[in-house]
Amino acid sequence: MSVKNDDGFINGLAIAYEASQLKDNVVAVDATYYLRLILENTHEPLVSATGGPLALEDRINSDLDKWKANDCTPLFIFDGCPVKGQDELSIELGRFANNGTDHAWELYSNAQAQSSVTNFGLFSNAYRMERFYPTFQAILRKRGLHFLVPPFKAVAQIAYLSNLSKTGETLCGAIMGPRELLLYPINDVLIQEVDWSNNRFLAVSKETLKNQLNIDDSILVDALLMTGTSFLPALPARVQPQQPPNTVRDAVNMLRANGKHVKQVCQHFDDVLKSQQPDWFDKYCKARMIVDHYIYIAINGAVEVQALDSLTSDSHEYMGLRLPDELHHYLNTGLVGPQLLSWVIHSRITILPTLDGIASDEYKSLVLRRLLPMRELALGLVVPRLNRGFHFKDIEVKAWFPDQQSTTIRNSDFRTPSPKVATWSVEQKLVDEHFPSWSLSAPASKDRSGSLAFEILSLQKPEFAKATVGKPGNKPKGIDAPAHIISTVIWRFLHLRDYVNDSHELTGWGKALATAMTELEPTVEKYSQVSGLHEALLLAFELIRLDQLNAKPRQDELEKGDVDPSLLLISRCAVLLKLRHDAIGYTGPLRKDMLAYFSQVSAVREADRDLVEAIVIHLFMNNQTKRERQPSEYWDISTALPFVNRNYNAAMGVAIRTFLEMDSEENRDLDKFASLYFPNSVAFREDVNIFCHFFKALVAGVKTLDQKELGTKDIWTKAQEYLESHDWVIINSESVERRVTDQEVFASGKGVEDAASDTAAATGLKHPRPRSWTDPGNLLRVDFLNGMEGDLQDRANKPEVRKGRAVHDENNIDYATNGAAGGRTDARNGDSGLGENSETGPEPGRASVMIGAPSNIDDRVVENGNILPNNLSGKASSSSVASYTLGGYDDDDDDGSSVRNEKEGFMSTQGLPGQWYPIVY
Repeated sequence: MSVKNDDGFINGLAIAYEASQLKDNVVAVDATYYLRLILENTHEPLVSATGGPLALEDRINSDLDKWKANDCTPLFIFDGCPVKGQDELSIELGRFANNGTDHAWELYSNAQAQSSVTNFGLFSNAYRMERFYPTFQAILRKRGLHFLVPPFKAVAQIAYLSNLSKTGETLCGAIMGPRELLLYPINDVLIQEVDWSNNRFLAVSKETLKNQLNIDDSILVDALLMTGTSFLPALPARVQPQQPPNTVRDAVNMLRANGKHVKQVCQHFDDVLKSQQPDWFDKYCKARMIVDHYIYIAINGAVEVQALDSLTSDSHEYMGLRLPDELHHYLNTGLVGPQLLSWVIHSRITILPTLDGIASDEYKSLVLRRLLPMRELALGLVVPRLNRGFHFKDIEVKAWFPDQQSTTIRNSDFRTPSPKVATWSVEQKLVDEHFPSWSLSAPASKDRSGSLAFEILSLQKPEFAKATVGKPGNKPKGIDAPAHIISTVIWRFLHLRDYVNDSHELTGWGKALATAMTELEPTVEKYSQVSGLHEALLLAFELIRLDQLNAKPRQDELEKGDVDPSLLLISRCAVLLKLRHDAIGYTGPLRKDMLAYFSQVSAVREADRDLVEAIVIHLFMNNQTKRERQPSEYWDISTALPFVNRNYNAAMGVAIRTFLEMDSEENRDLDKFASLYFPNSVAFREDVNIFCHFFKALVAGVKTLDQKELGTKDIWTKAQEYLESHDWVIINSESVERRVTDQEVFASGKGVEDAASDTAAATGLKHPRPRSWTDPGNLLRVDFLNGMEGDLQDRANKPEVRKGRAVHDENNIDYATNGAAGGRTDARNGDSGLGENSETGPEPGRASVMIGAPSNIDDRVVENGNILPNNLSGKASSSSVASYTLGGYDDDDDDGSSVRNEKEGFMSTQGLPGQWYPIVY
């Protein structure tokens, strides 16, 4: 259902105004409503199938450009903690969406792609926009736009801002949001949508609505509640098949027929309520009190309750427990999110439905058992700093799946991690002394606060690690600079999660993480535009420790047949990284199993973030840092800390899994695969490159663990071997010293020796077998299968004789030329395409060279180290590639008797016309 068309009667009263009337005005906008509106207009039907939107960020920026061009400033108001009943309704709506997407998945499995996409689009609201909040807030910060996060509902805060004009103070000149805003006393028309292109906006007047219905505020509120809100389901009688459309007008008529009292309406439909929602009237009463006593942040910064004088003594039953204003200030400024605070307010942890809707045994065990110790740690850091009344409240854990057994975190079970945390009394001058380049903006991750690499690798320095241990009884203080705060929070997190021991030395898990980060560092530096790689490594180790990142298939995966353990492990690791995609809706294959695993990853990421935020709250509320600072500084600290939800999705896992499951070697052409299956990916080969190095680094770290920390490491070794067995994998980082530097000399036919670099002459003519590829259009490669010594002349005349099987298939050539077309049979030895040879026969050598040539010049090949014309029947449209067998035996006839020494050419579709390319070999 459309976000702006959920009540036909109200929409019928909308009036179009000229958008120019908004010029030089501030418009208070409900952020969740705005995001839903943009997402709806973006046409991303597969959000609920991939885990997150891909074009939303770009569309937001485009829309905000229009606001700026029209001299209108939006003030976005985000939802804070959920109010009573909101999570319960979210569970119901999530289950409903899961039923709808289950049908879409069924259509997809039956090859009804278009119908499947349409059905997914009907349930795009299954994606909770709160997950996108950090990304949206980052956009606003970059643009210099302000936002607010009130204690609870955004609509309540907007209602307060709208009413300020009555007191002579004005912060906004207009308001925009859902129809739920009509529940509250507002002094402006309610904008539904702004169409800058046509210079108009649609708005509904609350006064007009009341006049049309001939009712007062109280009846309107009851009627709106009866039709349903974000925290109260619609009256069951309103959604019966025999009832008229569920609009506010029909609800008013129902009230008029029953004495204008909701209780009498419930009595009239008692049989319906008893069979469907016997407690609906109780929910309604609480919802009405939430509306009448809405909570907001006043203009002076204080947290206020509307009509406080008439607040009932049992207000905690419908409003929850009241937190200190200081915590709401940290929520408002973005230092912390609402999740941890809501646990304390409502004495409940609510686990909302996943997008996949699969309640596997592994998932249930994770969210109800394995993550509980982390939640206890988080609560143990926050609750002791609150009023004593909070100390005696148990926390109920409520999950979305129906067969959940009751789970409760007893207040007596709250961990008391304060002693561990207190040992981290690290003075800033100590860090500066040991790491002079350390800062929040250092270019190198090993020097940058919050990179995780700095915090882990710094503890490998024994003298520094020892100096960070505070003296017993000393209370940490003076942790004021943002970089200092961020590093301290991360060190404390690593300690609480047992990557660091009480002596502040790395444990076995910490050393494994350090090894992995060191291994990955060159990739991080090379691809500096790709963020979050170190964080992904830490998350991977968290998943391993929680027995989530493994090669054991879930029951839903076993039902589809046997799964290769290596394939499963590799693709699960790929879920931790992002696939860069054009700013349009996702285009590519879908996998429900990868989406389900993405839900497990998300649950662990959220639990880690909750613990990080608990450490932040503990640090601030224990007066270990300056508590009053510029609002922007709070948000900067928060976003620099790990495990922020940065709009992740399952696309990379789907890509790797789909590619590795290709049923033929011919299909395993990486560039062809990307163009066919992921045509809107931005840098597919580069993303694969990054993932391969990421996996290699992760395996390097895992190998350092002993048996008691990780039962078996064999599967990780086998998975790495499996990954390296594919030609597209970029693993070997050995430097290649032998290279042509003088292109003209080489092109003139004088051979390689005169064109070789001085370095090559000094180091000799060793030729490692590199498995690294270059960017499109810049092929710098000659690949010799056998690693033979000697120059091209030697290779042609004295080929090394080897026994066994060639390690490269036909894709070697295609990938070396960035996806060259053709070359299927001529780029390999043996009809099978696997380069098979007899156990007794020598293996042929081969060289491949990419040569730039205009279309009017014959293709050229290399012979005996020189480039010679090759009169092939075809002409290169952009460049040509030559491949030829240097010598050896081809076992086509099984007797090893046929000798091959021939030139074979094929075409390439990539490269720059008329350019010579240097060759690395």
